[in-house]
Amino acid sequence: MPSDAHESGAPEPDSPDQDAPDPTPTPRDRRHLTWRRGEEPEFGRVAFFTDAVYAIALTLLVLDLHLPAMTGAEESPGVMWNALGDLTPKFVSFAVAFILIARYWVANHSFFTDIVRIDRRYLSLTALNLAGVAFLPFPTSLVGEYVENPVSGVLFALNLAFVSSTETLLLVHAHRARLMRSRLSDEAYRWQFVGSAEPAFMFLVTIPLAFIHPWVMLVSWIPIGMVVGNVLNRRKPDDAY
Repeated sequence: MPSDAHESGAPEPDSPDQDAPDPTPTPRDRRHLTWRRGEEPEFGRVAFFTDAVYAIALTLLVLDLHLPAMTGAEESPGVMWNALGDLTPKFVSFAVAFILIARYWVANHSFFTDIVRIDRRYLSLTALNLAGVAFLPFPTSLVGEYVENPVSGVLFALNLAFVSSTETLLLVHAHRARLMRSRLSDEAYRWQFVGSAEPAFMFLVTIPLAFIHPWVMLVSWIPIGMVVGNVLNRRKPDDAY
């Protein structure tokens, strides 16, 4: 015999409410999740995590600088200067890597300032970019330790090209997915794309110079970067950041 509740038309206690939305997103929904600026902690965690990786990478660079064993009287200034002189390759590689990582961080900071929405693909590309940043202390150490070996220079250039390339991918995705504060004009987007992709191209095409000497490759980046930077700055559109 049916219960009174069933006879009265009331829903059974265990029956689901068919009209209530399912609070759990489907796997497809998860792939398309987005977070807007101001939705914390999700949005802020991206900036904090990015800054932390850059800070750790910069800190790890200096950990490779340690005074070698001194040959002679340790209280002698001349012996100390000779030992410091042996560290010259490491000082140079540290300075180059520090400047480049710092410039990457400044560029990332400027780019992220214009981001108002992030999605899963943006997070994945950011993680890929930060993997390259986190790896940079290793080839930097190789260049400082084995300055005569071209393989150390090649690995350093490839690592930098990877970081620059992932930055370009972030720009492309942010533009296509409309993640930025305002949509760039076609001219501004092309200008920013060229400016973002140019470093990776420079690092790759100068790799043969490492087989002359890794320092020849490193030094070549200075005039190339200055010339290309001046050309790009003269052609910068008004709405480019």
